[in-house]
Amino acid sequence: MLYGVDVKEEALYEWVVQEHMYRVFGEIYYYKNSYEVDAIADNLKVEVKSGRAHRRYPRGVIVLEKDEIPEFLIKLEKIREGQEPPLP
Repeated sequence: MLYGVDVKEEALYEWVVQEHMYRVFGEIYYYKNSYEVDAIADNLKVEVKSGRAHRRYPRGVIVLEKDEIPEFLIKLEKIREGQEPPLP
């Protein structure tokens, strides 16, 4: 519960990743059609899952589980600069 409002754990993880990506890239986008991508910045597409992903995503979409988020956020600046590959 946050300020008296129930917040889903997955939504909180998505928000954290989106905020960090916004800080690094300056702008981010969201996509939803037959599948959802939580954050898109430059050529980086990220979907955040608090559990295991139950579907396949298009090539190039990084599906982060909650235990992978800290490592991804630490490497985000280097990923943007091309010094680190995104997580597999």
